[in-house]
Amino acid sequence: IANRRVKAVAETVTMPVDVVKTRLQMDGTGSARLYTGSIDCALKLTRAEGIGALFKGLPPALVRQSTYGSMRYGFYTPIRDLLGVDPNKPKTEIPLWKKIVAGAGSGAIASALANPTDLVKVRMQTDGMTKGPDGNFLPKKYKGMLDCFFTTIREEGVLSLWKGVGPTVGRATALAAAELATYDEVKMQFKKNKIFTQDGLPLHVSTATIAGYVSTVASSPFDVVKSRVMGQPLDANGVGTMYSGMIDCFVKTAAREGPMALYNGFWANFGRVVPRVTIVFIVMEQLRDGSAEPARLLRIALEAPTMQVIVERGMVD
Repeated sequence: IANRRVKAVAETVTMPVDVVKTRLQMDGTGSARLYTGSIDCALKLTRAEGIGALFKGLPPALVRQSTYGSMRYGFYTPIRDLLGVDPNKPKTEIPLWKKIVAGAGSGAIASALANPTDLVKVRMQTDGMTKGPDGNFLPKKYKGMLDCFFTTIREEGVLSLWKGVGPTVGRATALAAAELATYDEVKMQFKKNKIFTQDGLPLHVSTATIAGYVSTVASSPFDVVKSRVMGQPLDANGVGTMYSGMIDCFVKTAAREGPMALYNGFWANFGRVVPRVTIVFIVMEQLRDGSAEPARLLRIALEAPTMQVIVERGMVD
């Protein structure tokens, strides 16, 4: 319960960065760019819709975190053990490829199951951003999470809740494989090379920061495609008007805007991922040791140097 509460706080604190990231990823699809960068996006969105616009999609994001987040971290160890890893075996003796496979598998399964919450979140965050055939912005469509959920089912069918599941699973696979495997491996190397001689906050923060950066690099292209496939305008039959699927979106985005368009919103994404990764791993390490109470864990996580640095720099694109 304490772990879930901390994850919810982390999700809420970083939600403005997530909204900006998603908007930047959608920017330039089928029309001229609206934003010059993360700060410009945040300012324009706030001026147009108020500060609450930076928290669009928070309810489905919290639902998603309570399901996807818990499943992703929860599946990792069992899958790793199914690969023949002895639970009592020191981590230094576990092959890296088994960590990567376990991380990828846990991310893929969890993201596929939680795809409806991701779809609703993206659609709420991009609502009112797309243009119609006449070049004018389409009116906002959703009043809230439940309205978006049931409108999607009513107009497109239940299976439409799994639109974009391909890039969602691809993103989660890359993210989990890079994040969990990198964390384990970097932590082991730090201790093996005596960069850090013992467990503690400096080791956990340093390791989580590196894991967050690597996972952002690995997952950003899938994240951009996921946002575009889920947030694209639909025709009368509920079919996307811009992309037929993940591969089509990859090809068209790279061809029309250049390969680096797949990294649109990278720094906003980095600012979103690293604080969450840092908070989650700090809490998980402390809970594993049984050495701290939940309230103290939350205070440590939110006061971590990485969190302060990302809050200051994460909005720079």
